[in-house]
Amino acid sequence: MAFTYRMGRATVSNIVENVCDAIWKNLQPIVMPEPSADIWKASESVFREKWNFLHCVAATDGKHVRIKAQGSQFLNYKKYHSILLLALVDGNKRFLSVGVGQYGKVSDGNVFMNSSMGKRLASKTFRLPPDEDLGGDLLPYAEDITVADEAFPLKRFLMRPYPRSARRLSESERIFNNRLLRSRNTVENAFGILASV
Repeated sequence: MAFTYRMGRATVSNIVENVCDAIWKNLQPIVMPEPSADIWKASESVFREKWNFLHCVAATDGKHVRIKAQGSQFLNYKKYHSILLLALVDGNKRFLSVGVGQYGKVSDGNVFMNSSMGKRLASKTFRLPPDEDLGGDLLPYAEDITVADEAFPLKRFLMRPYPRSARRLSESERIFNNRLLRSRNTVENAFGILASV
């Protein structure tokens, strides 16, 4: 673009960034508004009924978007330059929330925990439905969670599979991993659909 419009690369870079910011600020509230408690409840219902995973409101993962760039900050583990697109996806493979722009060399889990999405899930400020009262002594309530792969840390609000390489998994751990994997595939499928467009 710099050559086409006879402008400096830095100038074009600033213009592109400003235009992208303006598009996001103006269209995000219309195209991807912040999920309400009702949207989270509907997503939890789909994960429960379709994927047999209780109290799951979203699946999360990162997708490396290939870019032309210089410098090692953008060079990811697959040896190409990228920025990371993070997403929370519902049980029907629809994007609920996204974050984009981190360097490709940073791991998905690190980016997520430092993103506004991760921080809002951790601090319970994402307008999630109230925790379900189970009435028990050992487990008095159940809070909603998101599911992710092994690249993400285990947190109260973020479930990941049992590690496969550490030891032989019990049958209940294998069943848990299979259910989590099926639920988590919604985000993989959403990225696949996005990449095919």
